[in-house]
Amino acid sequence: MKLYCNPISPYARKAMILARIKDIDLIEASVTKDGANGYTAGDNPAGKIPALEREGHVTLMDSPVICDYLDSLSDPILPQNGEARWTQLRLHALGDAISDATYNYRYETVRDAALHWPEIIARHDQALRNIIGAIAADVEALCGPWEFGNLAIICGLDYCSYRAGHIDWRAAHPPLAKWHAQFAATPVWKETYAYHAD
Repeated sequence: MKLYCNPISPYARKAMILARIKDIDLIEASVTKDGANGYTAGDNPAGKIPALEREGHVTLMDSPVICDYLDSLSDPILPQNGEARWTQLRLHALGDAISDATYNYRYETVRDAALHWPEIIARHDQALRNIIGAIAADVEALCGPWEFGNLAIICGLDYCSYRAGHIDWRAAHPPLAKWHAQFAATPVWKETYAYHAD
């Protein structure tokens, strides 16, 4: 299998971490944006990453779908039914919401100043604070390494630190920072961490 990805993408990073956790033989094909074509073309009409190319099967797109598929290949960490499943899917969605809001905030703030829309910038900033605050308020209920929901939360928090560092969620939420630190100490976190100064 081949994962079309960019290590800076928190969505691709989730799949990269999961593949390592589950010891899945996965070729990571790092790609860069190609103008109007996005990152990928052909079997992924949206041109987005990650995209998972599978021999003899259709290419999968959308990071929750890819993560669900990779997880299904052996001893799933995502519960298959019951309230535990919905809890993990909710946490995964909250993690992706951090990444979404970070991306949107970054997009608005790097455009030419004449194109800035202060209300939208404030909206994404507040969304980040709200999402991270909600997760931090329930940090004691979060599990240790690694679960389906944690994949997205860890990747989202790291991406927020990289692209919206003014939020400084570690200072605002020390228990959440402590929880995050246990992941940052793992080999799979270190192997996939790509957020360095531009």
